[in-house]
Amino acid sequence: MIGGAHVTEALQSLLAAATGRPCGRGRLPLVAGQPASLPYTVLYPQGGLLDGAPLADRSEDGQFLYQVTVVAARTDQAEWLADRVRQALLGRTASGDWENLILVPGVDVWARELLVDDGVDPAGADDGMVTAVQRYKLSATAYRASSVPQGTGSDPMGAC
Repeated sequence: MIGGAHVTEALQSLLAAATGRPCGRGRLPLVAGQPASLPYTVLYPQGGLLDGAPLADRSEDGQFLYQVTVVAARTDQAEWLADRVRQALLGRTASGDWENLILVPGVDVWARELLVDDGVDPAGADDGMVTAVQRYKLSATAYRASSVPQGTGSDPMGAC
């Protein structure tokens, strides 16, 4: 089974590292035990779908939905950080690989999709709080090792 908490932790780490700004999980991020200064992101896990491995396949699949909320003092800050989030999650190298890997042990996060980009909401600009919301879907596969020792002749997948 692919642990959603592990995927969330890896995504949170990626966002903080790739954007250079703190990322909280469902709340205001802390830096050295203190509330982070603006701008920052907040990652909200939104559930998803998990499929256990069927008899004929050792892989387990999952789709994970996330909302990334950018919180900034000004519209230009929110746009800047929203651009960095998009690049962090969707950016590709010249060879077509992901610029930033979502590293989860035993799991391949092989697809990413921007589902919603609500843009910047400047409603709180007068109070020094501007937000931007993006929602993403991640697709992942985990491969489990055979529990039957190699060479016993009883592995239905033909690994003997």
